[in-house]
Amino acid sequence: MATAYRLVEQVAAAERRRAERRVVALDTLMSDRESRTFAVRILNLSEGGLMGQSEWPLCERAPVRVDVPTIGWLRADIIWVLGDRFGGNFREPVDPEAFAAFVRIFGEHPRG
Repeated sequence: MATAYRLVEQVAAAERRRAERRVVALDTLMSDRESRTFAVRILNLSEGGLMGQSEWPLCERAPVRVDVPTIGWLRADIIWVLGDRFGGNFREPVDPEAFAAFVRIFGEHPRG
């Protein structure tokens, strides 16, 4: 039963990563599980996650919160780290209306 659940979880994560991404360059804040706050730059954003850049050392599977302009603080899990870049999945997808408002303000150029 646990194996079937894990497979469903992996498929859902892959679907979230396939969601339409918006290329941006937004400086904002992120906090870790110890509530330490640090600077990050969001490089792309989708309803399911983000790619960012930060000098702060991050670890895969680390829970974080990120302040996304116009949307607010979102809980996420870091899924990969490569140098100063990282990818994260939001624990809850961004509300489609909130994402549409973000796109209206920060750009209409999708990157799939």
